[in-house]
Amino acid sequence: MSMGKMGDSRHLKRLAAPGYYPVAKRERVWVVKPRPGPHPLDEGIPLLLVVRDVLGLATTAREAKKIISMRKIYVDGKPRYDHKFQVGLMDVISIPEMDAHYRIVPDPHRFLRLLEIPAAESRLKVVKVVGKRTVRGGRIQLTSHDGRNFLFSDRIGREVRPGDSLLIEIPSQEIKEVMKFQQGSLVLVTRGRMAGRLGVLEGVGEIVEIRDAENPELVYRGVPKNVMVVGRETPRVKVR
Repeated sequence: MSMGKMGDSRHLKRLAAPGYYPVAKRERVWVVKPRPGPHPLDEGIPLLLVVRDVLGLATTAREAKKIISMRKIYVDGKPRYDHKFQVGLMDVISIPEMDAHYRIVPDPHRFLRLLEIPAAESRLKVVKVVGKRTVRGGRIQLTSHDGRNFLFSDRIGREVRPGDSLLIEIPSQEIKEVMKFQQGSLVLVTRGRMAGRLGVLEGVGEIVEIRDAENPELVYRGVPKNVMVVGRETPRVKVR
């Protein structure tokens, strides 16, 4: 996903912004530039756009900034006050005063969209393990797609591999379940024209083969980096 020329500028023109930003390209010149954070700059949406253009909680950028600065918007269980904070795949956005909770899920047309979820799920998040290394003391560090680090000194750290997913509680990061990237796992497609679909992993390799969960006659292929394990027979959290 290209963001055009970002450079070191503190500003971002709408014409250079990712195509999935929910703003009219030619209505105004500038759009808020996300601050570096847990998600790559071209794989998320600034919180200001979520509040103003997606949820419609404000009509102007000034109103959206005020709402965010008052710490009324929570991301992954923590209040965020920076309107440039970027949210991305599987993040949970909560507005306690409205008792409203949303998960950011993949979409084939808009890249990312907000899905309303029940309050009981607002403290659960699925993260994909994208890195693993041994650090000082012989402990194993796992890194997730949203920039989190997990340190282990027990068998869990040895057994988890990049590509596996973790069901965690937020904001504590307590691991509730390890979901293996293996045949038979239920995966969510995160990119491409099949983005947002759920399927059962049938073939694992450089190319993965997936049988669609809703239409078993439909089989499609992709690359491992574009899928995320979300359960075994049913997704552990709401993703559709």
